[in-house]
Amino acid sequence: MTDVVKRNGKKEQFKPQKLRKAVENAITDAGYTVTEQMSTIEQATQDVENMTMNRNEISSKEIRNEVVNDLESNAPKAAQSWRNYERTHGIR
Repeated sequence: MTDVVKRNGKKEQFKPQKLRKAVENAITDAGYTVTEQMSTIEQATQDVENMTMNRNEISSKEIRNEVVNDLESNAPKAAQSWRNYERTHGIR
């Protein structure tokens, strides 16, 4: 299994369901429904899962960049919601 290396250097096992929930939250915060953006959620989650294949570690920054790129392409308001969350919580 792949570990996620957090910004503070701590490691945590990659959990696809945690990522999926974060993407769903960005989708709903942007005013979309999970149902109407299911393909976007699936794509973002699957793209990151593919990135973790055959890797021992992946940085949270790599995951974030992939998710934001997918959201920007398919649900731009959700990408903005993701960035707003980061800004509000001092993540970026």
